[in-house]
Amino acid sequence: MMKAKIRHILSFAMAFLVLFSTLSFTVDMHFCGKQLVDFGLYKSAKTCGMATMNTTMGDQMDMDMGCCSDFNLVQQGQDDWKINLENISFGNHYFIATFISNYIELFQELNKIAPPNAEYPPPLLVQDVIILDQQFLI
Repeated sequence: MMKAKIRHILSFAMAFLVLFSTLSFTVDMHFCGKQLVDFGLYKSAKTCGMATMNTTMGDQMDMDMGCCSDFNLVQQGQDDWKINLENISFGNHYFIATFISNYIELFQELNKIAPPNAEYPPPLLVQDVIILDQQFLI
């Protein structure tokens, strides 16, 4: 019962490990000055409109338009899950084979052998030896 629960927990944890190691995502943020204007996960962030305002007004604006900045964070997931067995040395092959065979043997149930004295009953108690010798724990 306990082994089954541990096995389910470990398999669930390994499934999440594989899922999150292969997950790719993109975070896009638009800052106007030091203030976060928009945040986009898996999409581009909307701008504050300062860049379009600069192009429509032309040279009439004397404001510094370098205050806006975009920050993009792209996390690429791991796509290569193939194991190339040609790069593994003989010692590693030997270790892997030994480990797998010993791991499988851990979960095989051993034959239940009855103890050799199971057929013989204990001797009958004629007198209580502790009371006969008067040895009491105090």
